[in-house]
Amino acid sequence: MQNILVPTDFSRNAYHALRYATALLKERDCTFFLLNVYENQKGFKNKTRGSADGQVSDKRKKASEAKLQVTIDRIEKENMNGNHSYELISEASDLNSTVQGLIKELNIDLIVLGNKGETSSIPLFLGSTTASAIQSVKKCPILTVPNDADLEVPHEMAFATDFKKELSPEVLNALKSMALLCGSAVRIVHIDEGTGLNHAQKANLDVLLDHLHPMAYSVNKIPNFISKAKIIEVFMKNSDIEVLAMVQNEHGELEKMLREPVIETMVTKINVPFFVVPEAS
Repeated sequence: MQNILVPTDFSRNAYHALRYATALLKERDCTFFLLNVYENQKGFKNKTRGSADGQVSDKRKKASEAKLQVTIDRIEKENMNGNHSYELISEASDLNSTVQGLIKELNIDLIVLGNKGETSSIPLFLGSTTASAIQSVKKCPILTVPNDADLEVPHEMAFATDFKKELSPEVLNALKSMALLCGSAVRIVHIDEGTGLNHAQKANLDVLLDHLHPMAYSVNKIPNFISKAKIIEVFMKNSDIEVLAMVQNEHGELEKMLREPVIETMVTKINVPFFVVPEAS
């Protein structure tokens, strides 16, 4: 049984992310936890002002739960899959801390986020952007789904890495699990800095290839002629990549790219799902 957390603001693209996740995981036994976080009514200096405001808060919770139930009813009609069950979670809290708590409490295996394209699909989620979500969640893989992603299982997955850090068994298992789930070949993308791989990088590559065996894969070395984010974007377009995977680690390739202005464009306008595995997951 896999536990999937799907934060939602009830937007079209948040629902599309849910539909994509149910299609991707159609053969797996899953519980989908639909999460909506709403703001409590606060008074002066953020203090609750009294019973009247308590009634407002109760109304907001009921409205949130009602919308969540409508979403569950809709997806159950569209996705008549006996392998899947749904639970609703409505919280008057900070979404960041709520998500972090739920990852541990519910043993969440994957967080699925909608990504409309020009801005995040969930305005309140962890600083309002998908990029900040990727930087904030340290204990669970994230799959961001663009609004125009086809509801079909992808068959080509790119994994961008610099091989500078050893991949933990948890990260390797998460990457292989996603590739097996998709039934996809893994196109390893290495941006060549002009010096070639050193001994440690070669060892890390060998560990990755050993772990992927006997799956189909290729290693693609690309010269570093523009920003790293743009290079990956160009490779994906030219290779018909249907999902992009990266590891988020301290001082790693993804963290560096998140500081590049173009990464905002790549993350928010990418037209394929983006699978990010935190190093600590």
